[in-house]
Amino acid sequence: MSREAVTESQRSRIHQAMVEVVSERGYPETRVVDVIGVAGVSRKTFYELFDSKEDCFLAAYDVLLGNLLGDTAGGFEQRPGAPWAERVATGLKALLEHLASHPDEARFAIVEVLAAGPKALARRDAALRQFTGFLEAGRSETSVDLPGITSLTLVGGINELLYSEILHGASARLPSRLPDLMFWITLPFLGAEGAGAERDRARLLMRNP
Repeated sequence: MSREAVTESQRSRIHQAMVEVVSERGYPETRVVDVIGVAGVSRKTFYELFDSKEDCFLAAYDVLLGNLLGDTAGGFEQRPGAPWAERVATGLKALLEHLASHPDEARFAIVEVLAAGPKALARRDAALRQFTGFLEAGRSETSVDLPGITSLTLVGGINELLYSEILHGASARLPSRLPDLMFWITLPFLGAEGAGAERDRARLLMRNP
């Protein structure tokens, strides 16, 4: 393997170890020695790649957020000609399934980020705002003059639900929340009748992936 390939492999192992250790112990109790023990690298290697525990956490968080955004975007863009609400449902379904399938990543990215300091909180805020883009697209399908904060409010509420479920060890239950989340997301844009229809459509999507 080339030097670059070795370095990338080490970096990836350390990222994964950081996720594993933080999800198990919590960010405040995580030590560099714990991470390098799981990653199978030396302290020297760790500090050649990262400045600190916080630096490593932020790097791992960025990778995870990229994966979560990628999964969501992949679902959203799966049927480019479909109505906005159907695209949101497929994107949200992909996100919920990823979190349910990777509980360590879910706890790391949704719960422990809150304990990782001001830089992590800034990353979290930026991430939430990135997800609003999927909802903002709904403005083209409604005649309602919605407040500018609508999408950010909805994303914040979804994140709070995710936090509660993951905190209580119920990340496996997240995909079952899709129908109710679709009702809540589409209600401001489509009204009660339209939101009810989207909730029913989401139930069918869960049964017929």
